[in-house]
Amino acid sequence: MTKKQLGIICTLLALIVCTALLAAKLNNGGLNDPSDLSAVLSTEDQKNNVEGTVDTETISQQDFFYESRSEREQKDATTIQSLKAIADNQNTTAEQKASATDQLQKSTLKQDKQKTIELNIKNKGYVDALCEISEDQKRASIIVKAEAGLSEKDGAVIQEIIQDAANIKDVTIEVKK
Repeated sequence: MTKKQLGIICTLLALIVCTALLAAKLNNGGLNDPSDLSAVLSTEDQKNNVEGTVDTETISQQDFFYESRSEREQKDATTIQSLKAIADNQNTTAEQKASATDQLQKSTLKQDKQKTIELNIKNKGYVDALCEISEDQKRASIIVKAEAGLSEKDGAVIQEIIQDAANIKDVTIEVKK
């Protein structure tokens, strides 16, 4: 063993010992102390009571985005399931299977575009976004959560995102605070 290897091993052992000592100190009276947790929770409850109306409004808006996205995903899952059943059924004609497969492909592509648009809008700094593309994929409706509203520049950025992701020019943007 060379001096360099010995030095590396000693350094790693020292780091392991330091980590173990730090963990022991934190576990003895730090993070595992139940009285600390109750103090933190009671402080948060008092703060929430003071800001209760703001929190309720924020929660209802978060519920809006969550519920809307959930409903859309359930509807899409039902559609995809029924189209797959038609495509897999041996009693359907080749024309019906081709139509079902085509609709399935369009539906999956539409879902991907919606998720891409939502993600790109969130990446631009918005809290949340919900995208709904029409069945003919020529119109898009966007609901954006923005505390300060949207300027013309923000609207143009969102339209550019939609244009790039889905090649849709007819865009309706709604703001939720």
